[in-house]
Formats: sequence, C-alpha cells, structure tokens
Amino acid sequence: MVGLSVSRFRMLYLAGFLWNILILPEAAAEAVVLEVSPGIMATAEFQQGEADSPVILILHGFLQTREFPTVVALGESLAESGMTVLRPTLSLGINRRDKSQACEAIHLHSMETDTREVAAWVEWLHQRTGRNVTLVGHSAGSTQLLSYLSTAQAPPVDSAILISLSYFGPGRAANESPEHAALAGERLSRGALGPAEYGLDFCPNYVTSPAEYLSYYGWDKQRTLVSLEGLSIDTTVIIGEADQRIDTGWIGILRERGVKLVSVEGANHFFVQQHEFDLLDLVERILSQGEG
Repeated sequence: MVGLSVSRFRMLYLAGFLWNILILPEAAAEAVVLEVSPGIMATAEFQQGEADSPVILILHGFLQTREFPTVVALGESLAESGMTVLRPTLSLGINRRDKSQACEAIHLHSMETDTREVAAWVEWLHQRTGRNVTLVGHSAGSTQLLSYLSTAQAPPVDSAILISLSYFGPGRAANESPEHAALAGERLSRGALGPAEYGLDFCPNYVTSPAEYLSYYGWDKQRTLVSLEGLSIDTTVIIGEADQRIDTGWIGILRERGVKLVSVEGANHFFVQQHEFDLLDLVERILSQGEG
C-alpha cells in the first residue's frame, strides 16, 4: 500500500465500515408502488431477506401509515433478523397516500376496499418471493387482515400474528354506538348516501357514507370471534394486559374460545417503552417456532 500511511488507512477503513452500517441497510429498502384501483396507486416499503427466511407482511392500524412507530419497529427488527418484510400503506382511496388521515376528513374507503388492497399486496409479495406469507397486523390492521383471511379463497398465507386485536362496535374506548349504526342504516334505507358524521374507533367525529360506516361497524365482537374460529392457518393473538382500548373481558373471551393468545403484562395498545422489546422478542419467537 505505497504512499498511504497507516493512520490514513485506518481512517479510510473506519469510514468504509461506518458507510456499510449506516448506508447499506437504508439502501436495501425498496419503495414499491401498486395500482390497487383505477387511478389509485398505493405504496409500500419492501426489504428482501435471506432466501430461507419467513416472508412477512405488516399492516398498520386505522387511518395510519406504514410509518407508524409500532409498525416501523417491528419491520426493522424482523428485517435485521434476515426476514423478508413488506410494509404497505392502505390508500384509503387517496393516490400515493403517505400521511395519516384526520378523523374529520371525508372518508371514501370501507372494510371491503381495505380488504381488496390487502389481497393485492399479499399476491404481490407471493409473486415476488415465490413463497407463502405470514401476516402481522397491529390494532385495526389485525381486523383488516382477519377480514381478508375470512373471505379469500386459498390465500397464499401460512400464519398470522394479530397484535392488539379488538373489534368495531361499542367498547371501552370506542366512539361508535348502536345509535350511530341505526342512523347509518336509516340513511341507507332512504337513499341518503352522502357523507355524514359518526363516531368510529378513536374518532368522535368520523365523516363517511352510511354504507362505508356500516362496513366497519359490522366487524363487531361476534363477527371477529367467529372469523377467528374459522381460520385454518396458525394464528396467534397478542394483547397488552394494560390496553385501555379493549374491553376488560376481551382477553378472557379469547381464552374461553380457544384462541391461541399471548398477553403481555403491563403493555398498552402500542407496546411502548420497555414493552416494545417484549413485543419484538415475542414476534420473533413465534416466527422461529413456525419455521420449526
């Protein structure tokens, strides 16, 4: 190494090492765009893992994006472990949506349109990798994955992990009510199909059409339980015992119905602070057991 001092060589080596650590993982993420309905393109982030690793699709919660912290932490952790990860953002009827939606916005999406987008992304990931997919959802994303699994014919899916799974309809922290559902049904029956204000999930003033409102409201406790029981794939539900967004008896009901359930003591709906690491370890352990 003529003309290059030892100290200079060490500096260059260290710079190259830092480049590999800081830059290459970022470059490994691929932006993906998929037409999910005429004129509506949805986006996702894709990270190719090792050839024999699990293939994971992670879905965000209600009105959020793939950049939601819980989803990002899961995706980065699994990708660092060598798994193939796709994190899509549901379009909610907005071309190339990249921001969370306000409750007060006019919402022109439904559980059915969300479910079709999940199906499109699962098929894309299956075609891209040639392998079956493991579905991981957070919050309402778990319900949307459950909707997909309960309606798809022979989906290319091996297993599912449903995090903070709850249901729509009246509940501990829900803003919807039977009165809202009755109002939506009455408007629908008389042909008043335009948007109006209801309560839904964490939104006290959610603006949508009656049909689209009822498409979510219809995924109540009973429908969620029946759909869980009807699944033919290995499914694990993860719930934080301090989750303020679910009814206090929900964990007990899931256990009574024979659902494979893991509850995390002290964790809330989003598994923040030290419980983030509990969640990451738990998901990786479930996936590793599935490989065996």
